Amino acid sequence: MLNKMGETIALFRLYRDTGEEEWSIRAEELLDDIWNGCTEDMSLAYGDGLCGIGAGTEYLIQNGFVEGDADEILAEIDSRVFAAINARPPFDLSIEQGISGLACYLYHRLCYRKDSEEPVVLNLKEYTIYLIDWIAEALQDDATGKDYYEVYFILVLLHTLNIMNAKIENLLEWCDKEITAAHVKNR
Repeated sequence: MLNKMGETIALFRLYRDTGEEEWSIRAEELLDDIWNGCTEDMSLAYGDGLCGIGAGTEYLIQNGFVEGDADEILAEIDSRVFAAINARPPFDLSIEQGISGLACYLYHRLCYRKDSEEPVVLNLKEYTIYLIDWIAEALQDDATGKDYYEVYFILVLLHTLNIMNAKIENLLEWCDKEITAAHVKNR
């Protein structure tokens, strides 16, 4: 699904760069196909599920490729992400299928309006705090699969939102130590 969303974004960008109507028509058809393929039982995963679709949609709206109210369009995905954060099901820390993918989705929802105090934004920020706590717990859980480079990348993105930066900085240090230890071990 993320590949289709990436293709959709590329087609919209081609249209903007060239003005050729064919690219816009193909992009709109592909976007319709993506949204028509969404189901209630679809995965939340960033790589092939709702979080990737939502992040791509947010990008398209915020960059003027399509019109719409992102808060209205993405309300159901937001609710499912919030429910997952509350339930904390067994996820790994990956971007493609795990907790970092949820973080990537929330980052995309907030990065365009991180200083806003609209109720929707405040709710997204609240759940970002809960997600940061979940990442901290997962980093300490030996049973959770980890790619410290991916987690580090996500933490750097979250740091730009200015939400719980002291905790994020501690988690970045944790990841840095783990990455360094892995390099020393592999020498």
